[in-house]
Amino acid sequence: MSKSNIWIDEEKGKPAIIFLSISLALFLVFIGFFAWHTARMRDFELNYVRTTGTVIGVDTHHSSNGVHSASRTDYYLIISYTFEGQEHTLTDRVGHRSIKRGTIGSSTEIYVNPKNPNQAEKVSSSGFVSIICACFFAFFCVTYAAGMNLLVSIKRSTFKKRFIFVWGMEILLGIVFLLLFWLGLPNSGFGEVFVRINGAIGVTVVSCLVLCVTLLDGIITYKLNSKIR
Repeated sequence: MSKSNIWIDEEKGKPAIIFLSISLALFLVFIGFFAWHTARMRDFELNYVRTTGTVIGVDTHHSSNGVHSASRTDYYLIISYTFEGQEHTLTDRVGHRSIKRGTIGSSTEIYVNPKNPNQAEKVSSSGFVSIICACFFAFFCVTYAAGMNLLVSIKRSTFKKRFIFVWGMEILLGIVFLLLFWLGLPNSGFGEVFVRINGAIGVTVVSCLVLCVTLLDGIITYKLNSKIR
């Protein structure tokens, strides 16, 4: 290989390494949040008592990002529940932009720590970390695809290579992590993953987008090869 070709390969390789380094960092952060979320969900399922509470009020929070920005109002549900004959209340950690009519007085499922009944959480709130997981997974997919495509192009990119090392890898990871989300719900069926874990829906959307890109890549490659022939 001539010196000029080596220089070209090095120039192409630098952006690939940068993108892949960023994707690795994002993937490690994703793994961290994912492990925390799954362990947390599993702890609720196995060690907390699932019971029913009643929404008795709303805690209103007003916030503003700056002097000239519009203020934002979030509503946090106040829930009353009884555990071993004692009345307790909790304020949901997840805020809502609006409250539907009939919310006050409605029933909702909660987790209660039997060792400390004052510690409780709304069941549907326990998957909020999973949304962060889905966001980091999406960023990882973008940077990984950019870096790996650049790396593959150095040695002549083909659809087969891109499918194996880029698109197929991302789709496989999406499927694997959807199944691993289930570890956080040991007492539930797989369908409950999509009902209780919002991040699972996000990972599914990202995986489907990658699949669409794969199909588009395959069609374009097929058309270009047909013209060359």
